Amino acid sequence: RDEAVDFELATTSIFEDIFGYQAKHLGQTGKKSAPDVLLISDEDGYQAIIDNKAYSSYSITGDHHNRMVHNYIGNIDGYSDYRLPIGFFSYIAGGFASNIDKQIQYEFDESNIPGSAISVGNMIKLVEQQQDQPYTHEELRRLFSMNRQIRLEDLSRR
Repeated sequence: RDEAVDFELATTSIFEDIFGYQAKHLGQTGKKSAPDVLLISDEDGYQAIIDNKAYSSYSITGDHHNRMVHNYIGNIDGYSDYRLPIGFFSYIAGGFASNIDKQIQYEFDESNIPGSAISVGNMIKLVEQQQDQPYTHEELRRLFSMNRQIRLEDLSRR
């Protein structure tokens, strides 16, 4: 559990310090219906939801699906003071099960909010690219709105 909190705090720091979002760590704060990290893009006018998963092969179970669609997306006013539209949701994990693309598509179909999943390895690659050629928040929104897992080849198509 301590390592999961460290993972969430590191994610918050990356999105704030590296990508320039206002990032709020909400996970493990006692709010049962809040995601791990809330991102605010004043630059592009949206907020986004990040859910960290300390799994090497994460699959979105029915409970996790309902939590994202109904608690995080559907009840964003319960934990966010911002009135910006939701730009995207994303899962960050060590790796994903083979059906992750279909599961993300189901969440999009139900919520009408685009989403994605990105492995820790590809997140590191994204951070490295940010150092060389910074992404705008609009570009990041497009990348994290693919309604599937973000693959290495997606990061090379800038």
